[in-house]
Amino acid sequence: MSNSKKILITLGDVGGIGPEIVIKALNSVKTEINPHDLCIVGSQDVFYKTALELGLSTPTGIEIINMPYDLTKLKMSEPTQESGKHSLLSLKKCCELAKEGFAKAIVTAPVSKKSLNMAGYHYSGQTEILKAFLSSGSLYKDINNNLQISDIKQHHFKGKIKKILSKLNRSNKLYGPEMLFIAGDLRVLLLTRHIKVAEIAQNLSIEKILASINTLKRSLEKDFNILNPKIALCGLNPHAGENGIFGLEEEYFLIPAIKKLRNKYAIDIEGPFPADTLWAKTVKSFMSNKKPEYDAYVACYHDQGLIPVKMLAMDTAVNTTINLPVIRTSPCHGTAYDIAGQNKADYRSMIEAINLAHKISSDKAFKTEEIIPICNQTSNIF
Repeated sequence: MSNSKKILITLGDVGGIGPEIVIKALNSVKTEINPHDLCIVGSQDVFYKTALELGLSTPTGIEIINMPYDLTKLKMSEPTQESGKHSLLSLKKCCELAKEGFAKAIVTAPVSKKSLNMAGYHYSGQTEILKAFLSSGSLYKDINNNLQISDIKQHHFKGKIKKILSKLNRSNKLYGPEMLFIAGDLRVLLLTRHIKVAEIAQNLSIEKILASINTLKRSLEKDFNILNPKIALCGLNPHAGENGIFGLEEEYFLIPAIKKLRNKYAIDIEGPFPADTLWAKTVKSFMSNKKPEYDAYVACYHDQGLIPVKMLAMDTAVNTTINLPVIRTSPCHGTAYDIAGQNKADYRSMIEAINLAHKISSDKAFKTEEIIPICNQTSNIF
């Protein structure tokens, strides 16, 4: 690979529409980036085979880092172990290149969670894979590099130190990568991602909400140049709990978190709002080509945030992963097995993903200090 930093693009699940939308997006005049600043990480055999079979022009001037794939095992329109392995290894390669300083950003085509699991990789999504491979390690391990266990044993505050380290390690899990969906001026963050509906409430806490929204604010300011962003938080329950009648999560978690975000962190946040009413007003503004009332919206769970996004901008919205050492973007759709290999895939979301990655990363390099420092955000735990 050349020494210059590039935007790395994966092919996703090769049995789906990933290779097709990558090729189409790279051929489009709407992709606002020099081909020499791009690099494909994936099977070059699949790449050229897809272009040939669909009658697409092969993009020129773009480097390809080949990830071997046995074409005799290529099956379209269904998840396979081989495609899951290729998806994971391609993304892992991107992370390795990022750590070596060769990546401005990572753009990922859609993968199949079933394919990943069939290959033995039990991740709930690409965000979790990126977290695993780009993480610098737990804070507990980082501290122990400077404070040996033998030192702790000799210290008469041994129990207190261990307790502090335990708290720091737990807080480190809170300040991880976050999924932020972008559709023009509409920005939606998910407090929880790919988990069962029955587990949503137990995955919400004041600490989790503080971590996620602090991360969101920093990204809005750093990545999108929105100073002092205005944020809205959806309630979890119908009518935002109706003062505890329909659930107590708002009273126990959401409202206390909002008060702390305002008073301690000076974040301009409002809510919790009944989600149906909040989205009705937001959709009306979006459909009228007006800027939404808020710079970002925070949903408590996956479908609460993504139903409005995909209804409004399924073909153009972008999924971004924030609070990683490099920005990651992805189309706002899945593998679309039902139309794979038929030259029917809409590639506009991939174009938007590439362009947004370029815009955000144009002046960034791989720096671990880009991640929110845990200790600075959790000083109150001592």
